[in-house]
Amino acid sequence: MRRNLEIIREIMLNVEADKYPYGGDVRLDGVDSIICAHHVALILDAGLAEGRLIKTDDIGIVAGQIDRLTSLGHDFCEGIRQDTIWNKVKDKIIKPGAAYTISAVIELVKISVRQQMFGAE
Repeated sequence: MRRNLEIIREIMLNVEADKYPYGGDVRLDGVDSIICAHHVALILDAGLAEGRLIKTDDIGIVAGQIDRLTSLGHDFCEGIRQDTIWNKVKDKIIKPGAAYTISAVIELVKISVRQQMFGAE
């Protein structure tokens, strides 16, 4: 499975908007539930949210649940909610053949929000 920042963005904004019931599996229309679960794992690994993963012995991660966003997660949502910031981050990170980490994406979102608030740094 390849990491997809659009899936992470959609999950994060859905959690912020309380679109998933407490203890309910994270799901997105048109996205396989196991792919959603793996993206929840990435969100939890990055410290953006607290929750749990449901695993089976034969498949591994089959579902992901998010209880709440962390402070970092709320800050991240503050930036990714705005298409201008999100597109700026994607333009810098998502290039053919470019490698990126979720922590680099988080940092770019923070920098973009600061630039929007206080002007260019």
